[in-house]
Amino acid sequence: MRTILFDFDGTVADTLPLIFTAFRATFQQFLQEHYTDEQIVALFGPTETGILQNKLPPHAHDNAFAHFYRVYTEEHSRVQNPENIRSMLDELHAAGIQMGIVTGKGRKSADISLREWGLNSYFSVVITGDEVTHPKPHPEGIFTAMKQLGALPAETIFVGDSDADVLAGRAAGLRTVGVDWLLVTQKSGKFDPEPDYHFTDVQAFTDWILRR
Repeated sequence: MRTILFDFDGTVADTLPLIFTAFRATFQQFLQEHYTDEQIVALFGPTETGILQNKLPPHAHDNAFAHFYRVYTEEHSRVQNPENIRSMLDELHAAGIQMGIVTGKGRKSADISLREWGLNSYFSVVITGDEVTHPKPHPEGIFTAMKQLGALPAETIFVGDSDADVLAGRAAGLRTVGVDWLLVTQKSGKFDPEPDYHFTDVQAFTDWILRR
């Protein structure tokens, strides 16, 4: 095991509550409509700007983008990423494992979270939804990350919290790890398809990696 590629939201960053708040505030401001967490999740697929473009009239786009990113940035000062996630990244980094991110997030929001929570130094590559033509479950982003890292499929795993992550990892020929160690994304082990491995505890995953 030399390389671990992670999904971002809900996997190594507890950003979903922040995303919900930013979308809810933006939709309230520009549509005068209240969106539940479940309604927001149903919109996932495109990047944040893509979602806003789909929901709002063109004349509102620029102001809506600015509003979304302002709220999203501010929320990072109110919410901290879990310490056990940072401990995991510290241990894996110290063990010499190269790590990368493959996320459907847009580049701007990914950069905000990486900067605000001090996560940049852990990841040698970050591939966002803005840098691919085909988002997950297509494996394009994984292939791009592996090429940049010089990673071999037999020495690489993909870790994520969604069915799309498992499908993308499989399509790339990697072993897949499904995780639901953040409360907001807990799937109760119900992945479809099933990943090769499943963890609900960050330290158990870390110990498993370091034993390999």
